[in-house]
Amino acid sequence: MVLSGITQSQIETFPSYSAQWHKVQAIFDRFDMAVSSADGNSARSLFNTLTRLGIQFNPINYCNAKSICRRTLNEVSYSFDFLCFKLYSDFIPEDEPVLIAQRWCELALKGLSLSSAASFDELFSQTKITPGLIAPDDFHPSRCKRDYSSRYLSAFDPTSVPVDAEPDNPFYGMNVVFTGKMESMKRDDARAAVIRIGGNAPERLTQETDYLVVGVQDLRIVGEKGLSGKMKTAAKYKDKGMPIEIIDEKDFLDMLNSDNR
Repeated sequence: MVLSGITQSQIETFPSYSAQWHKVQAIFDRFDMAVSSADGNSARSLFNTLTRLGIQFNPINYCNAKSICRRTLNEVSYSFDFLCFKLYSDFIPEDEPVLIAQRWCELALKGLSLSSAASFDELFSQTKITPGLIAPDDFHPSRCKRDYSSRYLSAFDPTSVPVDAEPDNPFYGMNVVFTGKMESMKRDDARAAVIRIGGNAPERLTQETDYLVVGVQDLRIVGEKGLSGKMKTAAKYKDKGMPIEIIDEKDFLDMLNSDNR
């Protein structure tokens, strides 16, 4: 309600969820694939709502908009604000959920227009995106996948995994480097959190880096463009085809705390 601006009085006049669901289902049934905003939290919320209310529904195949962007758009960052500013020269506030959802669809379509894939199966094969499924008896998240088996052998020792490691976490076995000041925690605490779930958190950025987490940059150091040395290096590696992903602190927290069950 806070983000959408919908008032309590408006909610009381709305028809029930179950009474309206058949209209929504009819829309889903018209398409082979649905697109979930950002990293797919809305897909999980839909599954939780339908399950909690006991509504019967047909399975829905979906893919995350950010996954499509990460695999089709060659950008320094894939945060929503960055993509809006870079590609549309605008900014959409958090209290406009409908506009945000529409923009994620536009971003996904922009990325798809750059792909040579003739079908979703071909797209997922080329981009190594795992499609998600919202089904009455199960939920499978959509995510990007990579083959890091060679990196596991050289940079990740499974025998040293902490007892509370999380193999399904996106950072498990990944090399995660930080730049800038973290607002939610100290950088050492962020590095410890990555190590705790079974990832690696080296200090230096190299060609083996999987994720660069960008915190608040000191403009006295990075200059008016706001790019740290690590961000510039990461951008050069990306231009050379290295699969480094640059994410912001919110993305980091969402991925670190993601529920992959």
